[in-house]
Amino acid sequence: MIIKTEIIDSFLEHGNLNMVKDHWIYHSIIPGEYIFEEPSYVNKELVVHLYEAIQNRLYNFKPLNEGLWHQIFQGMSIPDTTAIYLIAGAPKPYDGFVREDQSGMRCIILDLVRLCTYADRLEELDYIATDFLTHELAHVLISEKYPYYKHSPKVDVLKQLVFDEGIAHFLSYKEDVLSLDWHTEQMNNRRESVYQKLRYYLTQENSLTQEAFLKANTGSFWDKYASISGMFAVISYCEQGGKLEELLDQGPDVLIEIIEKGI
Repeated sequence: MIIKTEIIDSFLEHGNLNMVKDHWIYHSIIPGEYIFEEPSYVNKELVVHLYEAIQNRLYNFKPLNEGLWHQIFQGMSIPDTTAIYLIAGAPKPYDGFVREDQSGMRCIILDLVRLCTYADRLEELDYIATDFLTHELAHVLISEKYPYYKHSPKVDVLKQLVFDEGIAHFLSYKEDVLSLDWHTEQMNNRRESVYQKLRYYLTQENSLTQEAFLKANTGSFWDKYASISGMFAVISYCEQGGKLEELLDQGPDVLIEIIEKGI
């Protein structure tokens, strides 16, 4: 993997992003727009610790839910050409995401200042580093088998988003994810809420605006109707005896079927 640190290095050296604020990343967070936000209050100690924690974990990567990870991805290896950018300056809610660079290469982008807002203590950052790397590197491997095509029908893109984000959220939600109680009243309500919204968009392609796609995977965690529907569907797939070793081969339709049935 290739670790790109020019943005965060400039920020830590100068205390601002003036030297790098025209970087291609700020033109790609939302396609066709330039969005950038100079960080205000920053705990430099936390940022430096997270910077080092991410680098250390990349050199010897062990994901959350390591056993489940290997069941899903089996012998797949993260390509050596995978680029990971450590940055600052992305506006909320863009903390970790994957975008294409000018050559069309998919790159992982992690905003360290944003990620540090989720921690009060240095020790918490070690978990955050593993959590976000698990999530974003899962996207890299899934896209090896299911690349996104820009001119695909919107509904097909949405189904792929459910599959891609569902697996990534499943693996990175918490350690021992399958040992949690996924059928409390609160969880059942959350499941039905996102399933209902997703089923609407699957049948109303004209309503799939750019804003609808943004809400599918950004904003409040439990409101991301595509991502969270996918995560719940992966849980249901496992509970029904589905084999994680076969999930990638079965593809998006296996999760969409679970969601349509409301399981």
